[in-house]
Amino acid sequence: MEEAKMPKADFVSAIVLILFGSAVVYLSAKMPTFREMGANPYSAPGIVPGFIGATIILMSIIMLVRSIIKRGHRLGITGSSIKEFFKSPSTKRIFITIALSLIYGVGLLGKIPYLLSTFLYVLVFVFVFEYRRGESFFKQYKTPMFAFVQAILTSGVIAAIFRYAFLVNLP
Repeated sequence: MEEAKMPKADFVSAIVLILFGSAVVYLSAKMPTFREMGANPYSAPGIVPGFIGATIILMSIIMLVRSIIKRGHRLGITGSSIKEFFKSPSTKRIFITIALSLIYGVGLLGKIPYLLSTFLYVLVFVFVFEYRRGESFFKQYKTPMFAFVQAILTSGVIAAIFRYAFLVNLP
C-alpha cells in the first residue's frame, strides 16, 4: 500500500479493531465464572480473552488517534475509489480468506472430526493462494505436494498440542 494511504487504512482498521475488541470484552464478560462452585474468580475462562480484548481496544484507540493526527479521517470516498477497492487483488484475497474461514468454522468444525476439517481447510487455503492459474500443473507440481504436507503437519501438530499439552480433546 502506498505510504500516503496508510493513515486512512489505519483509521478504518482502528475502528474495525475497536468494534472487534469490544465484542471480545463483551463475550468474555458473558462467560461463566463458576463462583457458585467456589472457584477462584481469577480462574474464570473469560479473564484472558477479556484482557486481550481490552488490549486490542487500547492499541486501536492509539492507532485511531495517530491516524486522525495524520488526517486519516479524511477518507475521500468516491464511487471510483470504491470500485478500485473491490477490484484490487488484496481485497479479493481478503474475501476469499473470510469465505474459507467461515466454511471451516461454521460448516466443518464440529460436524466432521477436527483433524479432517483442519486438514481440508489448510490444504484448500494453501492451494488457493499458492497455485498459479496461468501456468501448467506440471510446472508447479510442488504446490499440491507442499499443500498436502503442510495440511497434514498443521492439523496433526495442533491436535497433538491440544490433546497432550492442554489436555483438551478436540471434536
